[in-house]
Amino acid sequence: MRELLSQIHYATSANLSLLEIILLALLGTIAWHNRKGKQWLPPVYCVFLILYITLLRRAPGYNESIRLRLKLWPNAGVWAGNLLNLLLYVPYGATSWQWKREAKKIVAVGFALSMFCEVLQYLTGRGMADVNDVLFNTLGAAVGAWLARRAA
Repeated sequence: MRELLSQIHYATSANLSLLEIILLALLGTIAWHNRKGKQWLPPVYCVFLILYITLLRRAPGYNESIRLRLKLWPNAGVWAGNLLNLLLYVPYGATSWQWKREAKKIVAVGFALSMFCEVLQYLTGRGMADVNDVLFNTLGAAVGAWLARRAA
């Protein structure tokens, strides 16, 4: 458990600076507080957050081969990455539920968004295309929609 927490801390600190976390949290709070009149704002913010973390803030040049093997159990580093991918899409699923209320479409769009990010990562060299990311991102969108449905 300690190794998993260490890997999560390493992965999050490598991805975002403290200033970025504060600014992104502030933007997320603004989007959430304005959701009454603009129900589309929280899901759009979630998509922006996903694109920012997975593509926009990375420099080109990390292009590796595409990983097509599922890695579900090998070590804490893989589990930390899988958990972070799942958590990244939970807010999208939850906020989209309030807007659309159709879980199948929300999960399908989450899958398409994940595939879009992975293909762009491969083409631009701003990350590594990985089947695990698609699986756990889609699962995160489903978990978010399920949690929102249970809370409604």
